[in-house]
Formats: sequence, C-alpha cells, structure tokens
Amino acid sequence: MSEISLANTGIMTTKEYDESQLISSAADDTLDRNAFLTLLTTQLQNQNPLDPMKNEAFVAQLAQFSQLEGITNMSTSLSDVANVIKSDRILAGANLVGKSVFGQTGQIETDGSTPSAIEFELPYGAEQVEVGIYDPASGSLIRSMVVGPQSSGVVEMAWDGVMANGSAAPAGSYIIRGNVVVGGNSQEAIPSTYSKVKTVSWDALNSDLNLNLAGGVSIPMANVSRIGQESSTATNSTETVTAGE
Repeated sequence: MSEISLANTGIMTTKEYDESQLISSAADDTLDRNAFLTLLTTQLQNQNPLDPMKNEAFVAQLAQFSQLEGITNMSTSLSDVANVIKSDRILAGANLVGKSVFGQTGQIETDGSTPSAIEFELPYGAEQVEVGIYDPASGSLIRSMVVGPQSSGVVEMAWDGVMANGSAAPAGSYIIRGNVVVGGNSQEAIPSTYSKVKTVSWDALNSDLNLNLAGGVSIPMANVSRIGQESSTATNSTETVTAGE
C-alpha cells in the first residue's frame, strides 16, 4: 500500500520529514563571514598542540576569508552606486516634467495653430510617405497627408492642426500612424513627434527611466532623440488631404 501524505494536516510522514531536513540542510550550507571566523577560531583553539595547523593552511584559509570579504564589500558598494545612479536619473528626469520630448510615441499634439513637427527615418528612401491622424476617442481619421518620392535620410513633415474639413482640431493629443511605400510595397512606419512629459517613473526591469507623456503613452528615456519644442518649418508641396471617416 502506498504511503499516505498527511502534509495538509500539519503531520508529515517519515519520508517527508527526511526530505524537509535535506532541503533545510542544503539551505544552511552557505556560511557567512561570522560563521567562518567562528569555525576558524574554534579550529585554532582545539588543535593538537603536538601537531598544530600548518602555516600554509592557515594562510590559505585567511586568503579565502579575505577574498570572500572583498567580494561581499564590492557587491555592497556596487549596490550603493546603482542606487545613487537611480536617484540621480529620477531627479534629472523630474526636470523634464512639463517639457516636450521628441520620439516615436505614436501620438501627436497640437494647440490648434502652431505646426506640429513630424519626421520619418528612411534608410532606403521611399516612393511615397503617408501619414494618418486619428481622433483618440473614436479612432476616426481626421486628417491624412501624402508626400511623393523621397531620398534616403530624414523626411520632415508638419501638421498645422487643421482637420480634413478645414476646421482647427481641439488642442490635445491625437493618434498618428504612418506608412511608407518602398518597391511597390506599403509598410508601417512610426514617425517621430513631440509630446509633453507629465510624470517620470523608474523601470526596475530594464533599469531605465520612463517618461509618461500626455495622452497616456510611456517611452523609455533612451528612445528620446530631442528635448524641447522646436518650431516646424516643414512644408508639403505634394500634400493631399482626405476627409475623416
């Protein structure tokens, strides 16, 4: 008959008790520096006076202890340095609150009058670049822009804050999407735009500062290419406008 486990009642079988002792012993195998010194002192106190510990063995044990102590202190120092760097980065990030940063956020802001800069990185050029701006609440297209053939490099565009019906869009954040046509194939491309920083937070998983932007978007600090709003002078001579859907 198989042995019945009584673990749920708080009572263990002999086998379960033996296994728990093995796990406990394995967890206690690691000695800290105080235990090491206690063992070394006890060993010296109880050594055979007629056959004392060899100098070489004593020095070797002290060397091991010194190495352990050095590694422990180094680990503590590195942890302290990491905490200082984290604090400094958060403090520096706090200075960005209220400022505009430039990056691939998937959104674009407008005050209804000032042109909002849009940039695409085109490593191979494109036959056509398309931009769609959408209402964040309904998801409907409120403005689209298209420019013709572009060479490789940075393509600068701008949204003047006007919707397809000719009226000014209410100030705020909008969704922006892009597509580029290369070799006859259309592929999605995320444009870079300006967004205002609302708060900053620390991403412990990636050890990086996150910028929480207006519109509910967050991006790592490492993805920001510029800080501070710039006036856009880009024009689109081949721009076409389609009505919202």
